[in-house]
Amino acid sequence: MARRRSTRKRKRFEAPSIPVLWPGTRRQSARASSSARGRGTAGSAQKGKRSGHGWLRKLTARWGFSHYMAGLFAVMGIIGLFILFTNPHFAIVAPQVEGLQTLDAAQVLRTAHLDRANIFTLDVDQVAARVQLLPRVKRARVRLGLPNRAVIFIIERDPVLLYVREGELWGVDEEGHLFPLGDDIRTDLPALLDDDASASDGHTMDARLVQAVVQLHQKAPDLKEFRYRREYGLYFLSPEGWRVYLGDAQQMEAKLARWETIHRQLLRQKRPVQDVDLRSRHIYVR
Repeated sequence: MARRRSTRKRKRFEAPSIPVLWPGTRRQSARASSSARGRGTAGSAQKGKRSGHGWLRKLTARWGFSHYMAGLFAVMGIIGLFILFTNPHFAIVAPQVEGLQTLDAAQVLRTAHLDRANIFTLDVDQVAARVQLLPRVKRARVRLGLPNRAVIFIIERDPVLLYVREGELWGVDEEGHLFPLGDDIRTDLPALLDDDASASDGHTMDARLVQAVVQLHQKAPDLKEFRYRREYGLYFLSPEGWRVYLGDAQQMEAKLARWETIHRQLLRQKRPVQDVDLRSRHIYVR
């Protein structure tokens, strides 16, 4: 009985399949499978084509109300900036200059280049830097106001010393900056005559040398004219015609104290003097 059942199962599983029984079925199945693969390939190509041209549509499909509003505000902002930067209503007209003492306002405005500049695109630091290139300007500051107002505030250099170099007269401030003088030449200031054009580089002078001359003039108001030569440094001619050498700008108070002492002694001695050298601690008289 058991043997019959095993034989029946084996025959059943060894039975030929439907394509084998019907040869045309296999060919039809192969053609259908090939057609399905072709349709799938064409569909994939068409889908890729649609996706390549429809990226914007896919992107916007995921947008919500907030995205549309943000985009609208961005466009409005760009339009607003364009209007602000190009509207002639915000172009600077008739800028003003304040704090002038000797400079000409027209010269400052020519250097500033403010005329018709847009108030929103103007760099005030660059304008101030341009104005400070003027030799007489110590500091400049620019303030803007709506809709088209601009004011330049100027601090001019104040001369503390008159400087003569190669026949030209300059003013020198306490920081050693040289600048040309106009008609405001102060006769109460001390003067430094540069014998060999070595006291400055044409633009600046050692501030210590400036302070030394100012200090000497304050201590001895009768001394108003000083000279400078690379070989001797700072020197001056006394009222008696003596040449007094001071050297560099170091220890000027001590040198002035030694000069006052030796000056009194030489006047009492009534001896002929040509030069008094105070450049070192030892005083040399010739």
